[in-house]
Amino acid sequence: MPRTTLEDIARQAGVSKITVSRAFTAPEKVHADTREQILRVARELNYTPASASQRLTPETRTLGLVNPNMSNPFFGGLTREITLAARARGYTVLAFDSYESEAMETEALGKLMQFSVDAVILSVISSDIDYHPASLDRLRAAGIPVVLVDRELKAPHYGGVYIDNLDCGYQAGHYMREQNVSSLLAVSGPADSMVSIGRMSGLREALGRRDIALDVVYSDFSFEPAYRALRAYLAEHPWPDGIVGANNQITLAVLKLCHEYGLVPQRDVKLFSIDDIEHSDVFGVQIPCIHHDLPEIAQQVLQLALAATRSPEQRGFRTVVRGQLRLE
Repeated sequence: MPRTTLEDIARQAGVSKITVSRAFTAPEKVHADTREQILRVARELNYTPASASQRLTPETRTLGLVNPNMSNPFFGGLTREITLAARARGYTVLAFDSYESEAMETEALGKLMQFSVDAVILSVISSDIDYHPASLDRLRAAGIPVVLVDRELKAPHYGGVYIDNLDCGYQAGHYMREQNVSSLLAVSGPADSMVSIGRMSGLREALGRRDIALDVVYSDFSFEPAYRALRAYLAEHPWPDGIVGANNQITLAVLKLCHEYGLVPQRDVKLFSIDDIEHSDVFGVQIPCIHHDLPEIAQQVLQLALAATRSPEQRGFRTVVRGQLRLE
């Protein structure tokens, strides 16, 4: 398919080529209505700017943010930290929850394109690295760079900040190995998820050849599916000596089942969570976990997003963040 040119835009918008060029390189010299008409046509024709100076929209000092589950303390906390860090630099953040829905994710990204944000910070609904929402191509055509968080994709994007999932699993396995458990159950997200693969691989590597029977229940990273999958497993298997929850929502599902079975966590069954379980001490439960520094992650994400607004045609960094073992 031939690349859209300035002449194509000028012809459809009913203006001269030099007016189109000015709309991208010196937007203050073009009447607002004319500029908006040119930018609308450019988006419709999927025009891709040749350089950072040819932005399809003038700078708005506004960033878009989309995550898959704001009720998850990880994503909710990260949204808060990114918003505060952006405000400190004079940027407004428009935040959307995609509710683990591809349709909602598409709608949210479409709204952000309408608002002509300077960059989009995105945690996609899928942890499949081959997931490629069409919205990413539309954002790229509109000259709006995308920075990924937590979940990595092969699809074109500016850069991303990701959790070191292999290390998370390794630290969890090392901790459980020291507890002298003979049977261990890991409750994870989908088996084909890159997050699951990384965390379960790290867990197995840490256990090594130790005489520990390991079983894995694959389900989802949200509470209800994890609860149902674990309940079904326990209906046919005895409780293990220890359980590793692959994220905070899964660990909450484990705690609910402990309560239903009348078991006391850490006395009757050793628990470990990849992700903090905030305020669990209020209920008299101390759960060792992998803690991630959300303010630090937010700063790294924001630095990438702001760099992307300056040079959207370039490629940013891939940053991997390590979690810290927290025992109390």
